[in-house]
Amino acid sequence: MLIALFRSALFVVLFGAPTLLWAANQLEHHPSPYLAMHAQDPVDWQLWDEAVFKTAREQNKLIFISVGYFSCHWCHVMQRESYADKEVASLLNQHFVSVKIDRELRPELDRKLIEFVSRVRGSAGWPLNVFLTPEGYPITGFTYLPRDLFSQVLLQIPQQWVTRRKEINQAAREFYQTMLEEETGSNLLDSSATDLDNLVEGFIAQSMQTADELQGGFGEVSKFPQIPQLRALLSLVKQGYGDRQDLIDFIRLTLRAMASRNLMDHVNGGFFRYTTDPDWQTPHFEKMLYDNAQMVLLYLDAEQLWPGEGYAKIAELTLEYLETHMKHPQGGYVSSLSAVDINDEEGGGYLWDHDELSQLLGKKDFDYLMSLSQPAGSEKFLLPPLIGNFAPGHMKRNRVIREKIKGAEKPVMPIDDKRLASWNALMLQALVAAAKHNPEYVGATRKQYEFLTRAFFENGQLKRFAGNGKFSETTFEDYVYVAQAIGQYGELMKDVKALELSSKLLESSYENYYVNNRWISNRQSLMPSGSGRWVIPDAVISSPLTQWLSATLTLSNVKPEMRREAEEKLLRVTQNMLDTPYYYGSLISLRHRLKK
Repeated sequence: MLIALFRSALFVVLFGAPTLLWAANQLEHHPSPYLAMHAQDPVDWQLWDEAVFKTAREQNKLIFISVGYFSCHWCHVMQRESYADKEVASLLNQHFVSVKIDRELRPELDRKLIEFVSRVRGSAGWPLNVFLTPEGYPITGFTYLPRDLFSQVLLQIPQQWVTRRKEINQAAREFYQTMLEEETGSNLLDSSATDLDNLVEGFIAQSMQTADELQGGFGEVSKFPQIPQLRALLSLVKQGYGDRQDLIDFIRLTLRAMASRNLMDHVNGGFFRYTTDPDWQTPHFEKMLYDNAQMVLLYLDAEQLWPGEGYAKIAELTLEYLETHMKHPQGGYVSSLSAVDINDEEGGGYLWDHDELSQLLGKKDFDYLMSLSQPAGSEKFLLPPLIGNFAPGHMKRNRVIREKIKGAEKPVMPIDDKRLASWNALMLQALVAAAKHNPEYVGATRKQYEFLTRAFFENGQLKRFAGNGKFSETTFEDYVYVAQAIGQYGELMKDVKALELSSKLLESSYENYYVNNRWISNRQSLMPSGSGRWVIPDAVISSPLTQWLSATLTLSNVKPEMRREAEEKLLRVTQNMLDTPYYYGSLISLRHRLKK
């Protein structure tokens, strides 16, 4: 009965008992722009620490966790509609211990909560709102809700918690423990009985099942780049699967579609996070460092396979954007640009109307530009492609028009200036790849290496959040991405110190994140945790396990005993890998490359 309630359309399980106000908003002057923007909310937001659970147990309150990030459009909407509202805040303050989380500072907590909400709702996203028992077991969760519906939930939940506390506690514990067991269960298979070619073929087949062979990309609704899968497919083509013409056609179609339609910003450069439609025309306007760094790597991969077709130009334009718009004045690269401009308009810095554009360009250039891609209707629109080999029209004229447009004043898209270790390491990897292609990038590569080694270490320990390590959790992802990037830099520059540091980080990551024969993502978790995973799937970036294996098995200066550990773990296969190889593409392609 309760599991049915977990999945109901109106709110799973509903709870809380009124008590006195107990604490003030703790987010003022927080170094995370996302958390700082909630500092003036009338909600008594708390920081994520043991004190939250202590207070919840003492006052017998549920914990309310709201997770988001600065560049998220709907996170801004819910802040404005609900969290800034005094009546909503009063309900939260009276009935709950409320915690606001920047998902980019607590990625493992965010992953667990996303997985839970996906299971009980069928999908999840941000803003992500979850209720926990005082022992840390999630009860229910949801994404954006309008203010009135959210208020109803905050009224109903306390009533259920008062009358059904024991039943709710038991159901929450059983449901979450089952989820953890499914994630970390003993499904390791005999690798000697698992054929590598079957794994590769399974990955390619499952990728092509979800491939859109008309528009490019994966799926039929919204379009995310899915870069780990694309890079894995490119790698397999390079390794000998070049006779699969359907695969090659799909990859090239996708690369062209992403660069020539509106996933890419054709004025400023850089890629948006995704499009809300299947034909890449309507972007969701946030721009993320990890996406753009990976796009550089992806298009340089493609340039190696198919030189001279414009892929390197897209990578260079993306690097130009990153250097111009996402470079932090004190070194390194910021996390993201918001989807919402300073006037609270989604995409305001990228959209134009006919009058604005015709006055800026004059009739002749305006008519020419409209002939390239006539926007429908009279509303604001995105400009057609103006840059790169995939742009229509005359390249020289396009460049002149683009420079005019770039000089126009547009609303500012606010910046999340957090500098995160794994994302900045991805940027170093992108610069190393660019420097191999074009020596002009060597200087920028060296600067990024120096920044990584200077900014992310406190008392010899790697920290996720540059200059603010105490406000975040350092993860396996941070260690191995930094190790891989520094190792690649060391190989490129023949820098012995960099190679030694890379080796030490690989050893530290193994010591800290390989526990009881499985991989864990973080060292401490206030929520109940499982026992770890045999293998780690890809997410928006490739699996940190793939990075660890690749670095340990290919970089010089790694100790022989570490290589032996990596060789054994490279062969691991789980039932999940066999069932859903699409999510393990980076690991499968690496294994194929190293074992053939």
